[in-house]
Amino acid sequence: MKQQILSAVVTLGFALGALAQGTIDLSDYNITPRVATDTAGYYYTGTFGIQVWGINAATVPAGINVSPGPGSGVAAYNAMVADGFTLEATFVNQTMDGGAFGLGAITLPTIPGPEAVIALVAWNTSAASWGAMLGSANANTRAGVIAFVNPVTVLIGNPNVPAALTGWTQDLVMTSVPEPGAFPLAGLGAAVVLLLRRRQCAEGARDAG
Repeated sequence: MKQQILSAVVTLGFALGALAQGTIDLSDYNITPRVATDTAGYYYTGTFGIQVWGINAATVPAGINVSPGPGSGVAAYNAMVADGFTLEATFVNQTMDGGAFGLGAITLPTIPGPEAVIALVAWNTSAASWGAMLGSANANTRAGVIAFVNPVTVLIGNPNVPAALTGWTQDLVMTSVPEPGAFPLAGLGAAVVLLLRRRQCAEGARDAG
């Protein structure tokens, strides 16, 4: 009898956990914003990867939806991770046509709804992850991030109706990313700047003395 009760409690726990998960329709066929390259309106066709990130919040944190430009996707991604977003789903080696894609209903394991901030991270290669894309980046590699407040369907209320991406109102623009060799050079440049600043401060202190 005790074992049956324990089994029922465990089953109920799993059921409640599933009901606490939200769903969205990962598709932009029926909305105006799409995925573009380098500038809004220049819609992308070809192979792509996409991640869905989320955070239980009412507003989009600053620093994610930055103006498109070289490296803006990388800067936005770093800001998103620093703000505490959680990776909810990843799709790789997909095909996009005219900036549009349709990946269907997906579950957001850490987002119960009824709304949250959703971030879409996209890149124009067949790389299996964001890190893999950065590691193999070349002059043709593009990546971008867009974040927005969006409804999230609560499974207990509408189990067969995932929420559309109605909060997505501007193009996700993929821009160039630093090639792998540029990362150590950027770190070296930052170290040189820091060293020069310290030297200037030291010289200023001696002059003042």
